Amino acid sequence: MKNICYYRIYSIRAICGIAFTCSAITAFSQKEDIYSQLRKKYSSENAVYVSRKEDAVIKIENNTPVIYTTTYEELLLLTDETAGYMDNEVYWQDFSSIKDLDARAIIPDGDKYKTIKVTDFKRTNEIAEGEFYDDQRAYKFTYPGLKNGAREILSYTEKITDPHLFGRFFFKTFAPAEEAEYSVTVPQGVKIRYKLFNVKDSMIEFSTKQAGKSTIYTWTAHHATKLKNEEGAPALSYYAPHIVVLLDSYTVNGAEKKVMSDTTALYDWFYSMVKDVNTTISPELKKLVDSITTGATSNVEKVKRIFYWVQDDITYVAYEDSLGGFVPREATLVCSRRFGDCKDMASTLVQMIRAAGLEAYKTWIGTRDIPYSFQDIPSPMATNHMICTYIQDGQAYFLDATGKDAPFGFFTSMIQGKEAFVGMGPEKFEIVKVPVMDTDKNEFIDSTVLKINNAVLEGKGYLRAKGYDKIIAGERLLNYENKEKQDILISLLRKGNNKFRIDSSSFDNLKDRDKDLGIRYKFEINDYLQKNDKDIYINMQLEKEHQNDLIQTDREVPKEFEYKNINKNVNTLEIPKGYKVSYLPSNSSYSDPMFGFNINYQVKDNMLTYQSYVYINTLMLNPADFDRWNKMIRQLTKAYNETVTLTQQ
Repeated sequence: MKNICYYRIYSIRAICGIAFTCSAITAFSQKEDIYSQLRKKYSSENAVYVSRKEDAVIKIENNTPVIYTTTYEELLLLTDETAGYMDNEVYWQDFSSIKDLDARAIIPDGDKYKTIKVTDFKRTNEIAEGEFYDDQRAYKFTYPGLKNGAREILSYTEKITDPHLFGRFFFKTFAPAEEAEYSVTVPQGVKIRYKLFNVKDSMIEFSTKQAGKSTIYTWTAHHATKLKNEEGAPALSYYAPHIVVLLDSYTVNGAEKKVMSDTTALYDWFYSMVKDVNTTISPELKKLVDSITTGATSNVEKVKRIFYWVQDDITYVAYEDSLGGFVPREATLVCSRRFGDCKDMASTLVQMIRAAGLEAYKTWIGTRDIPYSFQDIPSPMATNHMICTYIQDGQAYFLDATGKDAPFGFFTSMIQGKEAFVGMGPEKFEIVKVPVMDTDKNEFIDSTVLKINNAVLEGKGYLRAKGYDKIIAGERLLNYENKEKQDILISLLRKGNNKFRIDSSSFDNLKDRDKDLGIRYKFEINDYLQKNDKDIYINMQLEKEHQNDLIQTDREVPKEFEYKNINKNVNTLEIPKGYKVSYLPSNSSYSDPMFGFNINYQVKDNMLTYQSYVYINTLMLNPADFDRWNKMIRQLTKAYNETVTLTQQ
């Protein structure tokens, strides 16, 4: 699920837009010396932003705040690699509108330039999977005639009619920028507040000035380096320097009205969107719930049955339009047509649990794509998802029916560690934290018994997957036809080399959410053993989890894991008759609170047993952790490369 929801979304090249009130385009030939300097300064880059600016102006119109943001971008292309810069898009939503859209390419033409204005803007609607609020629209367009030395100019103004839905700017993107600037013009009687994220030292220059009865706040970054697109990186907002500006309150006719001043103001806005939905329990819904819960021996059992029914019988479909992004649909309607988005599923769960005579609560939550807490950022920007919360005997059950294969009480991995904004009625709410699932709840345990048959390694195995490991593996195996399922099975069980072959397989609990997944299988691996005269060499680690998984020394971006987990391998080899173990590698281990491993060997009678245990006990590695991680990986890789020697007696 991608980071979404109530704030505007822009292309990855622009990263939340830039705005600036732009006068007529300057005679570019007069700036040639500046562009020449930039070409030298950024000679290793494909492009550089000459300027990225966004200017937000808050006005009071009809006693309501309206925000006008004007964006200006100028991008200089520095090489012949222009294909990745041709296409662009400008996004908006139903609470905003775009005007004065202007895009043009300035193309070198001998010792002059020619301007080619974009005239073909294609308006599209884009519904993205997993989104809680998505009435997103876009103008898509292509810059014509691009070549080395060309410049792209983009400017437009967006009118935002709901003050909850603005206020974020990234100072760095995936291209460097000579200047990145964000400003907010605030009239008298309007209060704002802001928070900078991932800003080090004095990289941002801040200034204020008066303009009549308004105050202009400006944040500027000079010579902003580009961000690297690193594998396994978390969402951009976890590490990219950016600012969030909130409209705290405004005063009209002497009365102060709060907007995003605190969590209470935020809840009032949230609650206004849901208070008129599911106010009564329909006879149809009550009859359905009674049929689902008949015979349940406890309240928790009733809730569990309802949860599983919604998981199984309501299909997740993201479809939004205007306030539909905030307002759930009636539970009776959702149940009758058997589909809905996350807030529909959450609200339906709440209503069905209430129909069973119990209490449950609509809950706003941000997935792990969002780093903000509700206390720091009391804004819709802190949330992009809705779930249901049921509380009994002090224990909160966080029910997310969009996770189709998650067992009851095992919440989806994307909300681990996140704050849940639990709505309990008018002016009543609680903010509680969803736990991070313990490491030992997610295990991948693969045990094999091996024997050598001439040059072939044959084996019987049993894989046991629990927790998120089971959910992911089970979902993949259940949702594909036989051919794809066989490919997935091979990818799950692959050992040794690419000549690994599964001879037969069977499953335990594949369709049972409440039990661990078991896979029984027989396999063989050709050309895995090495023979030399009287010796057989065999690497007992058939699966090398995290081998050579080093983090580059120049990486500045965190590395994210979907969940904590343990990976175990137990491989037991029947020593061939007439052979003995002449060389056994030393045991090896590395222990850290965040990650580690343990590898050991044992020979007993005619059996050689290899055991490996690798654990990841964190969801995020920060740069300060990289050296320790690399130390562990080097030791682990070295241990993986060790081989056992069997010698004929």
